[in-house]
Amino acid sequence: MTAQVPHAFAANGGPLRRLTGRAHLALRLVRISRPLLAGGFTFLGGVLAGGWPAGGVAAGAGLAALSVSCITAFAFVVNDCFDVAADRLGKPDRPLPAGDAAPSFAWRLAGGLAATGLGFAAALGPLAAAYALAALGLSFAYSAHFKRTLLLGNASIALLVASTLPFGAVAANGNVNFAIALGAWLSFQYVLAQEVLFTLEDLDSDQAAGLKTTATILGRVRCARLVQCLMLVFVASAFAPWLAGRGDTRYALLAGAGCVAPALWIALRLRCPNRRDRIAEAARWSRLPWLASFPPLFLLQ
Repeated sequence: MTAQVPHAFAANGGPLRRLTGRAHLALRLVRISRPLLAGGFTFLGGVLAGGWPAGGVAAGAGLAALSVSCITAFAFVVNDCFDVAADRLGKPDRPLPAGDAAPSFAWRLAGGLAATGLGFAAALGPLAAAYALAALGLSFAYSAHFKRTLLLGNASIALLVASTLPFGAVAANGNVNFAIALGAWLSFQYVLAQEVLFTLEDLDSDQAAGLKTTATILGRVRCARLVQCLMLVFVASAFAPWLAGRGDTRYALLAGAGCVAPALWIALRLRCPNRRDRIAEAARWSRLPWLASFPPLFLLQ
C-alpha cells in the first residue's frame, strides 16, 4: 500500500506533484511548527549558556537544535501511528485516520527522522548521540506504553521538553548556568500541567476509544483539579528567584505578566470542569505562558 496524496497534488500525476504531495503530508504529520519551536528552545539553551554569538557556540547549538527538531518530529509521527483508532473519533482530519497517508508512509518517515536526528547529534560527540538515543527511545515508549498510564506519560513529555534547554547549552559550550537550570525546571513543571490539560481536553474521544490516560483514570473533576494544582506550583516556581533575591523587579514584572497571569487564568478557566468549551479554550491558550517564560530567563544570566 502506498501513501495517498491530497487530490489537489495528485492531479496530472506528475513526479513533481507526487513529491510535493508527499512533502505536504509529511509536514502535516510532523506538525512542523512544534519541531521548529523545540529546535528554537534548544538553540536558546546555547544562547543562555553565555557564549553567543561566537561561531563555535552557534554551530554546536545549531546542530543540537536540528537534532531535537528531528526527534520531536519523529515523536509526533510515531504518536499518530499509535493513535489512529482514537483519532478516528477525536481528530478524524489527521492524515492517518482520514486516509490521506498510509501507515507504511508514516513509519518510513519516522525512521528517516530518527536517523537524521541521531546523525546531527552524533556530529557533536558520543554524549550527544547518547542523549538523542535516549530521547528517541523515550518518545517511542511514550506513544507505545507510557501515554496510557497515570501521569507517567505526561511526565515523560515534560522531561523531554525540559532536557532540550541544557542539551543546547552543553552542545554550545558546556555551561549549564542558573538561568538554564531554572528554565529547565519551569519547563518541566509547566509542560507537565499542560500535558495533563491535553488529556482532559481529549477525555471524551479517549474514553470512546477505550484508552487509559490521566484524565480517563482520574475523571473530569479530579483531573481539572490536578491541572490547577500544577499551575499553582509553576506560578510559585516562577516567582521563587525574585523572592530569593536572584531576580530584580524587571524579572518579576516579565514573569508576572508573561507566565504567572496566563497560568492563573488557565487555572480559573477550569473551575467548571464540565464546561468543555472552557477546557478547549484553556488548552488553546496554554502555550502562551511557556513561550513567555523565555524573556525573563535572560535577566538571570
